[in-house]
Amino acid sequence: MLFRSGYLLATFAAAGVQVLVETHSVHVLNGARLAVADRIIAASDVGILFFAGASRSSHGVTAPGIDDNGRINAWPDGFFDQIDNDVARLSGWR
Repeated sequence: MLFRSGYLLATFAAAGVQVLVETHSVHVLNGARLAVADRIIAASDVGILFFAGASRSSHGVTAPGIDDNGRINAWPDGFFDQIDNDVARLSGWR
């Protein structure tokens, strides 16, 4: 299962190891979210930053929060949504 790398990283972090990961993998993100849902690591110990690119009106960085069930509270546009966009298009939903 591809999510295991994120789950493993969250387990290390829960043991006190500071972990910083840059990824383009939704599997790593979801592994960390599952570790929160399974109570391996506290949601407050997981930080997410999304870099969308700066503009004249914004620095382009958002910090979506994660709740105790591993759910992201504000899913930014462009944040691991390509699979959903592709499935919606292939299904005729868009």
